[in-house]
Amino acid sequence: MKLTFSRILSLALVLIFLAPCVHAVDRSKKLTPQYRHWINEEVNYIISSEEKKQFLNLQTDAERDHFIEHFWQALNPTPQAQSNPYKQEHYRRLAYANEHYGSLEAQDGWRTDQGHMYIVLGAPKQMETYPAARNVRPIEIWFYQGQNRALPPYFNLLFYKRSITEPFTLYSPYQDGPARLTSTLEDLNDQKRAIKTLRNSLGDAVAKTALSLIPGEAVSFDDYTPSLTSDMMLGTIEGLADNPLTRSLKAERRSNEQTISTLYYGGDTTQLETTIFRDTADRMTASYLIRYRDPQAELIGPLPNGHQGYSVTAQITVLTPAGKPVYRDVEQFGGEVAGDVQIENARTKLFGAEGRLPLAPGKYQLLISLTNNLTKAGTRKQAQFTVPDPKSVSWGMSKLLAFSPQPPSKHPDRELPFTIAGVRFVPRGSDNISLHHGEPLRIAFQLWSGASDAATRAERKISVHYAYGSFGEGAHPLDETEEVNGADFDADGNLLTGRTFPTVDLAPGNYRMVVTAIDEKTQEKAYSTMNFRIVDDADTEAIDLWTAFNTVPVNPRATATDDYKRGISAIASGNSAAGTYWLQQSLKDDPTFSQAITKLVTFYSTGGQETGDKEIAALSHQYALTQELDEFTAIRMALANAKSGDLAEAKHILDFELGFQAPDPKFYRAIADVYQQMGNTAGATEFRKRAAAL
Repeated sequence: MKLTFSRILSLALVLIFLAPCVHAVDRSKKLTPQYRHWINEEVNYIISSEEKKQFLNLQTDAERDHFIEHFWQALNPTPQAQSNPYKQEHYRRLAYANEHYGSLEAQDGWRTDQGHMYIVLGAPKQMETYPAARNVRPIEIWFYQGQNRALPPYFNLLFYKRSITEPFTLYSPYQDGPARLTSTLEDLNDQKRAIKTLRNSLGDAVAKTALSLIPGEAVSFDDYTPSLTSDMMLGTIEGLADNPLTRSLKAERRSNEQTISTLYYGGDTTQLETTIFRDTADRMTASYLIRYRDPQAELIGPLPNGHQGYSVTAQITVLTPAGKPVYRDVEQFGGEVAGDVQIENARTKLFGAEGRLPLAPGKYQLLISLTNNLTKAGTRKQAQFTVPDPKSVSWGMSKLLAFSPQPPSKHPDRELPFTIAGVRFVPRGSDNISLHHGEPLRIAFQLWSGASDAATRAERKISVHYAYGSFGEGAHPLDETEEVNGADFDADGNLLTGRTFPTVDLAPGNYRMVVTAIDEKTQEKAYSTMNFRIVDDADTEAIDLWTAFNTVPVNPRATATDDYKRGISAIASGNSAAGTYWLQQSLKDDPTFSQAITKLVTFYSTGGQETGDKEIAALSHQYALTQELDEFTAIRMALANAKSGDLAEAKHILDFELGFQAPDPKFYRAIADVYQQMGNTAGATEFRKRAAAL
């Protein structure tokens, strides 16, 4: 049923009237003083609403102690170290706030606006103090730089004193206006006159800050045009604990904590490899294989249902070369193993886990932790790899992939790792492959060319040269050459090919495969290599491999998620143009994918304000709202439209999201701001009252 604005407004009124009843019961009063002080005075500005709710629902002190321990660990930037720099800095800020603001005896500096901002943001880069000047109240301006990705790169905070005996109050350009900063009765209801007073007493710089807390944002002294962006930023600071970026970082570190708390094997017990393939529309996907070097008999054991089987968790973290997180996945592999023969095979063969990582071209680090859920033991492996950009070269080749005797197959209803042009291969690996004597070496790879029409492709002739064997002094490697028809390339310039090579004439030892592809018309060359080893029949070393992987059904959301990951990986790699392209592509795959909308809004918000508002406003017109957005995204989109002059769209966004959002002062203030601009003073006043009531 479609909700009209009046019905949504009625629902909101009911929630507002119920709010005092809900908030009247302070559940923290049931806590002992130690835990009540922790939740209300120590971490009240940095704990999220959901975390606070979880803490208040705990029943025992042991559970509370465990929660507190993991709360700090989730905020620890160095989880493997004994110390916690974040926790140490937080308590330093808390102590400073209680010492310098509020009553030293009461230790209530944390309650003041200055104490609040100091605890959340730390010490400002610069601080300017303006004691009571002519016709102006005492003012302090704090300047911050590079505080948080959710905030502008540069911004000011302005504090003023209502009276000599009161503490400094945080100033809002829109809610307060310059008249709050002056002390003359003539300025009380005249904002333009108050701006003039500020300019005459303290200069243009202070007057400009009274209109906008964002340095570089255009303001006008001739008319009172306060910055909505400043109020948006103040709301973001107030809600940093619930900000999507903060929640994402905590979730990532909690996942890291789970990994770190596991008992890990020592030594180099695994091998990690990645192979990159290209699909249509230049979509690059890395497939990874992490395999044990020795059989893991303890991998098979009793499952909770009493049957024999395995249960493995893989935690996958993709990072930039500088260590900046790109994204993180957690995969669960498991299943039953029936029959003595299957159990014995699983215990005596090597185990490997497979997965796929949609990525934009760039350099990355890959960190994978494997945990045996039955024994809580695990291993960790890291590798560096590059996702090439086929657009930058006219000729290229993927790594060589050795695959098992299991025939390649097609799974059009699944997204599976090690799939090339829709064909799934069961991997042996892409380097340091071990084969039994006489076992054929089966390899597949992909050739990359530029997009072209059918006639152009038909004219191309490709020569592929294979050389394999021992390349030492006096050795005579075997070599073969085959011709590839250019017409076999698809329209995007991809060609899947490969070959099987006998090893019956190769003695046990180490060998190398070198494949060179030559475009006969341009004489461009591309090559790839692989090391492999032939094991003697009498050798008892385990080299056979069994692998596990998860399947993802092909649907619009799966494709959208893949393109979303390509987008955030491009942004993390510093390629903003590619990042926004793939995020936009994600929304074309699934126009209701709110995660991509949120990421685009967050990204545009970090750029220049004028450009960011323009892009965000355009985004709201491209994709119709069909579901709940997080508070930051909804408000940011509404304010961007308001600044562009489209107040109707701003109102539409807030009206729609009002049906989803819980009663929240920031959201109500945003609605009030839009109503005020539309000339609906009564509506603006009503929502400001609701915000104040919360």
